[in-house]
Amino acid sequence: MNRNTLALAAAAIVAVSGACSSSQPATPTPVVPVVVIPRLTAPSLESPANGQLLTGLTATLTASAASADMSTLVLQYRFQIFNDAGTLVFDSGLVSSPTWTTTTLSPNKRFTWKSRAEADGWIGPWSDTATFNTPDPLPAYSGAIGNWQACAGLKSTTLVTCVWNTIHPINSVGDLEVVKRVAWLLRGDGGGLLIKASGDNVVLWQGYSLSASRVCFPDGHIYKIISDAGPGGANGPGFADNDFVDKSFYVPAIDPSKP
Repeated sequence: MNRNTLALAAAAIVAVSGACSSSQPATPTPVVPVVVIPRLTAPSLESPANGQLLTGLTATLTASAASADMSTLVLQYRFQIFNDAGTLVFDSGLVSSPTWTTTTLSPNKRFTWKSRAEADGWIGPWSDTATFNTPDPLPAYSGAIGNWQACAGLKSTTLVTCVWNTIHPINSVGDLEVVKRVAWLLRGDGGGLLIKASGDNVVLWQGYSLSASRVCFPDGHIYKIISDAGPGGANGPGFADNDFVDKSFYVPAIDPSKP
């Protein structure tokens, strides 16, 4: 084979190779999805704060609303409370608003709390912390309690007066001794107790923070049965219509013999 023939053969091979190469499809560039990370702000703590002394052994924690730069997100909130040793003692889980009420806290203690916003798995920054203190527990009632069971079958003011005469309350603790017995005697009509988280005349009993002067019914209807309640007051008997509250504040009557 002469040189011309070899040159032609080589040229043919190069041409075929080029043709095959140009017929192969180009490798596509992979598409990288764009992940948009929303930004959530931290709520600001409002109350309780600055070492505030609570009036009872529950705390309603209130913060300002957080915000997000993605309008489709529905924000929820988490609250955490720590004792004076820095140990986590309460975690609210996710709640729908920047307000949450605890269950009963230990008396005469200092607590620290904080909050953050969360939405669809996204987590915002924690707020700054705030502190509050719980009061001493109320003392047990030390007065004599007579035969209040003999008041069964009476109604309204007559019933309250009958029970009141067996106790003669002189403070909020004694007032609740009347209230829980009246509620027990009215349990057949749905008589019960009223949850009251803070304010005057609140007594802790059976894990609840209760009004020391009112009974409540399942529909939220409340009656004030102790007038001028609390230390230094007249602590007198009555049965006054006191309007309605949310039904969630109703607690069915509890046997008053329980400690």
